[in-house]
Amino acid sequence: MAETTDSELRVLGPELARQLSWTDAVEALRVGHTFPRATISDMLTPMANGELLTRSAAIVGMGAGTKSVTIRPGNPVLLPPAPSVQGLFTLFDEERGRPVGLVDGALLTLWKTVADSLLGARYLALPNAKSLAVIGTGPIAKGLLQGYTALHPQLTDIRIWGRTRERAQAIADASPLEVVVCETAEAAVRGVDIVTSATGATSPVIMGKWIKQGAHVDLVGAHGPKMREGDDELISTASLFVDSRETVLEHIGELRIPIAEGVVKASDVSGDLYELVGGDDVERYRKATTVFKNGGGAHLDLMMANYFFKQARK
Repeated sequence: MAETTDSELRVLGPELARQLSWTDAVEALRVGHTFPRATISDMLTPMANGELLTRSAAIVGMGAGTKSVTIRPGNPVLLPPAPSVQGLFTLFDEERGRPVGLVDGALLTLWKTVADSLLGARYLALPNAKSLAVIGTGPIAKGLLQGYTALHPQLTDIRIWGRTRERAQAIADASPLEVVVCETAEAAVRGVDIVTSATGATSPVIMGKWIKQGAHVDLVGAHGPKMREGDDELISTASLFVDSRETVLEHIGELRIPIAEGVVKASDVSGDLYELVGGDDVERYRKATTVFKNGGGAHLDLMMANYFFKQARK
């Protein structure tokens, strides 16, 4: 992988989205997890009005890559508005270590993040789930709505909640499916089979007492060390999974904080995507209440970038 016959650096932008599908994106991540475990490094640097996040990874047989993005929560209210996350991913080939391509960071982050959650749900959520709650109103939340409904066409009860009702309504109105805008997060979450949350919350917005037995909770937001979306009851009573032990346990507040406070232990995490993809006994998790922490990670960007360049060459 990470090979190209072009001698010049290729640049992939938002126009590539027309050639992508959620089914293929999830499969790309699944296949990526059959390769040797990635070597990963992360760095979060404070900057004016936000942060600079740089993530790098190398996978034997797949090459290497680095993504640098700025995270500026206040950008959407600027005049003119700007995306809250902007950046680039650089793909390096394995044979010579040369840069072979650049990928728009927002496009890659959206597809990588949503496919990450969808892959986790493939192993942990009820295959016949009928209801979905989306918490959040940003681009990732909108992508999660699109991804989950594309891969779970049997969903008939779809709800959304966000702090700004107008933004939640806009996402619901743009969907070809009937999506109910809820007045509270509790109203959205109670009784549903799958909960997916992508917010910038620094304190929990999803309470364990709201989650029905056997539900799957997909926590996507809260990327920083002091951020959380789920409360202690949720984290301590559900079966815990992460996309990558290396990127989540010590760096992301969702589990870093409850581990530090003794609410749970690192050993309470039942598995990550490498273990789920490579395991042969995942059916036992489908009847349990599960929490999947989507932490991202440059290895996922690298897997997705390889998928992007494969599609671009077609």
